Amino acid sequence: MTKARWTRSLLAGLIFLSFGPAVRGQAVTPPAAEQMDKLFEFWNRLDQPGYAALVVKDARVVYQKTFGLACLEHQVPITPKSVFNVATAAELVTGMAAAIIEERGQWSPGDDIRKYVPEIPDFGAPITIGHLVHHSSGLRDWQAVSKLTGWDGQEVTIDRVLKAVKAQKQLRFAPGTRTSYSATDYDLLAEAVRRVTGKPFQDWTWENIFKPLKMTRTQFRENCRSMIEDQAFSYNYPRTAYFKGADNLSVMGSHSLLTSLEDLAKWMINLQTGEFGGQGLMQKMLTSAKLPAGEKAGYAHGFAVGAYKGFRQLSVIGDWAGYGAAVLYYPDQKVGFAVLANWDYSSVDQFVSSIADVYLEPFFKPLAKAAAPAAPAPKPRKEVKLSPAVLGRYAGIYRLDLSTLFVITQAGSQLVLTIPGQGGTYPLTAVSETEFALSFPGFLVTFQKNKEGKVHQLVWRQAGTDTVAPRVELVKPTPSELGEYTGAYANDEVGLRCAVSLNGDRIVLTPQERSAVPLSPQEKDRFKGNSSNFPAIVFLRDARNAVTGFFIDDEPVRDLVFKKI
Repeated sequence: MTKARWTRSLLAGLIFLSFGPAVRGQAVTPPAAEQMDKLFEFWNRLDQPGYAALVVKDARVVYQKTFGLACLEHQVPITPKSVFNVATAAELVTGMAAAIIEERGQWSPGDDIRKYVPEIPDFGAPITIGHLVHHSSGLRDWQAVSKLTGWDGQEVTIDRVLKAVKAQKQLRFAPGTRTSYSATDYDLLAEAVRRVTGKPFQDWTWENIFKPLKMTRTQFRENCRSMIEDQAFSYNYPRTAYFKGADNLSVMGSHSLLTSLEDLAKWMINLQTGEFGGQGLMQKMLTSAKLPAGEKAGYAHGFAVGAYKGFRQLSVIGDWAGYGAAVLYYPDQKVGFAVLANWDYSSVDQFVSSIADVYLEPFFKPLAKAAAPAAPAPKPRKEVKLSPAVLGRYAGIYRLDLSTLFVITQAGSQLVLTIPGQGGTYPLTAVSETEFALSFPGFLVTFQKNKEGKVHQLVWRQAGTDTVAPRVELVKPTPSELGEYTGAYANDEVGLRCAVSLNGDRIVLTPQERSAVPLSPQEKDRFKGNSSNFPAIVFLRDARNAVTGFFIDDEPVRDLVFKKI
């Protein structure tokens, strides 16, 4: 998952602000190590898989502990030497490899990737090494396509990734114009390193990165069936029993890096010191590219680049086959940490903000003092009284994202916000004719009008981030109207056929050789699916109003149109 990829439900944010971290309610803040122990207290047992946690500050390890079992079958505990598959954290090393190759003059960021991997199709615009590094290539993520078409259990190799690239008819966007995470980018980078250097990627990284850093327990794995010494095996837990994680990935670049907590500490310390590679190389790895409009691309060499509570933050968080990994670095504070997991009972990213708060807390006050000039605290905005007629203009339904609807209703002289399926009712207090505040600080709803003067959307502000939610009209199609959608659909690029059929008073979508997905109507021609592969379906019509196809309203595969046969 990419992207900085920590989006959670709206209610999670509201609940967090309501209660906050437990440690903040204490009169005396315990030492950082005690707070960390408390975070992992539930998992500190030897009857289940677990976690490994590491914190590096000022180029030294200040916290390193493990919790749980590396092997359930033989009751082997996790230790700092236990080897984990770190999922997409592998991109940190692949990104470093790309930077080293560049510094040695073996390629340039502006080189067309087809110079090194010529079997990649000519999409009419060059895809450069730099585009791959910063996830701005426009190439589709092969994982998203595999998930959509159904994982067939076969081993995934670079040949399969290249096959997916060759099948792509057009780029999702012009290279370099925007960013979107794609594992394909880093798998192609690793393949390009192999061809430029003439050495297998796992051998090159050993000789040029791991060996110089004395990371003796770290390697890229070329074959998913390879035996690894001291491996922490991964487990799935579907709430009834443990199952071994099924890892069929034999492609290097975006995945397939195995390392220990001890070795990861060496890599993170070097990120601060630059003893290997030099400070210039380290800065290159931490710097985001810029898009044509001047905004930052949001990706460096393996890291997503962002901010947390005013601090510059670099992060990578991912999961694979029961493993999980989170690696974060705050370069200005010289603080970095990692969490590794070998089961999927709970995600590693649940620890991220709490660990960051523990080790960034000493910098909060200095950061506030350094802000100049010190701005006076904003005064609470007074409530204004609006007529029932004005309030009535705002009542309606607004779509925040694929699965979240805001329902705004008028209750006398007040508006109320509810979220179907998530519970909770939130009164809105008018602070101007178009702005409404919640009882939680930092939350604001602003209604906006179109050129005709009609309210057509709202802007949801949460913690300084604005999200536009268009106003929608929910529909309930008749059986006759539902019949317009029935039929067979196909997308030749991914080789997938689907059938849409009536099932009582609703329609269902059935992908080839897969389970049926019930579709619930939302807006006209838009249906919500109860599947992560088909979260929302939007049907397309021609000039005669006849249904001609559909697309899946989900970012990785939105450009794949299924045509009605």
